[in-house]
Amino acid sequence: MTRQQALKQIWQRLLIVFVTLFVVCVALFYMGGDARVPALVFLAGNVGAYVGVHRSLGELKDQEVIDLGDSWLALVVPSFVGGILAFVLYSLFISTILAGQLFPEFVPDSTGKHVENIEMVMSQHLKEAKDYAKLFFWSFIAGFNQKYVVDIIESIKAKN
Repeated sequence: MTRQQALKQIWQRLLIVFVTLFVVCVALFYMGGDARVPALVFLAGNVGAYVGVHRSLGELKDQEVIDLGDSWLALVVPSFVGGILAFVLYSLFISTILAGQLFPEFVPDSTGKHVENIEMVMSQHLKEAKDYAKLFFWSFIAGFNQKYVVDIIESIKAKN
């Protein structure tokens, strides 16, 4: 397999995985419920990871690209890690461990129903439209530059 053939295979696989994930997240969004914002956060983290993988392809040697083209797992894992790190960042925002003008501000849903435990994490919405934009930006960054979230966690650990 040549580098060009491997790149074509990688792009096709990334597209398949991304479209599948996109459909699942959109379905969760339209089904309603409390998972809307977390589903979109996870999707934005995945999109960031896909862009990061795509961007790094030019830096890889021919054999590395060919090896990557042969592995579904090597393409899927970074994207899911990006989604998970976006959700971790979402949790840091809700907890206000990360707070300030650059970060989104959450408020509890005003549905009138009493929520407890993990439902409290899912039953949040953002204060204003600009907060949604901030959340999706930071979720994308969490996937795109996965080291960023790990560095935040390390800095939090160092302060305690």
